Amino acid sequence: VLLLYSQAITILQDNKNNKISKAVCIKSIKGQEYKIHYTHHSSFRLGEMYITKDYIVYIVKSEYRKYYENYIEKTKHYSKPDKKIWGIVEYMLPNVERHFECEEGNFAIFVKKPCEIYSLREILEYFEGKLEPEYVASILTRLYYFTCYMGLVEMNHNALTVDNLFFAPGREVEEGESYTLHDMRIVGVYGGWFFTTYLEEKMQGVPKQVYEVMPNECKKRGYSSFEVDELAIKSLAKELLGTEIESTPKPFFDWVNTNKVARDAYEEFCNWKKVIKSSFGAVRFVNMDVSI
Repeated sequence: VLLLYSQAITILQDNKNNKISKAVCIKSIKGQEYKIHYTHHSSFRLGEMYITKDYIVYIVKSEYRKYYENYIEKTKHYSKPDKKIWGIVEYMLPNVERHFECEEGNFAIFVKKPCEIYSLREILEYFEGKLEPEYVASILTRLYYFTCYMGLVEMNHNALTVDNLFFAPGREVEEGESYTLHDMRIVGVYGGWFFTTYLEEKMQGVPKQVYEVMPNECKKRGYSSFEVDELAIKSLAKELLGTEIESTPKPFFDWVNTNKVARDAYEEFCNWKKVIKSSFGAVRFVNMDVSI
């Protein structure tokens, strides 16, 4: 039996409770057995998602083979058209370490975690359904880098939702300290690649939250555009803010509540930087204390 990691039970403590890992077993059609010890689980339309010590594991139902194949095809190789942007988004993209068809007909995808990283849904629940505006702004900044990258490689993600994102809070490093991957604030876009398309590739579907905000032209034609991801970012920002939206600086409030976007992803990012400055002044790292 091949275990994903040696420790059978992992205990994570926080101020509210103790989380004890549970386990599920899957078996590949080649006979390899995997025992998945997970601390977080959620269901989505295509199947199940588990978070373990080292992996995010997706189990896709057999009837959704084409979505599984799309995820694998879109993440098997990443172009690197811009060195600076690649350095920012490298850990935002899924590192698929293994994938296979299961004995019972389902499909498994193992995404290697770059560090201790949580489901963004977990983070939102930890903060009782509302994040401080500056926390949300830092998440959006990273997502706009992501959409700039996707624009350069001529792809649309089509599924930027809270449930498809992951988050590592990182920390501010003191002067003289060494900086490691574990200190980075990372927004992992590891979910949703089931629906990702190249330019001029017909969409196979999108999550409900994305469909509700996407342009009518895209709905009619069945093809995506960069506006789909840009509008999805604004939608998820409102969900992350929750009731905090009432105390959000006006430029930020206006930004997330408009359905207008720029001509391309880079121009949208430049406009966003102006909103950040108007809302919060100088750019600074805001530490987020999380113990899940």
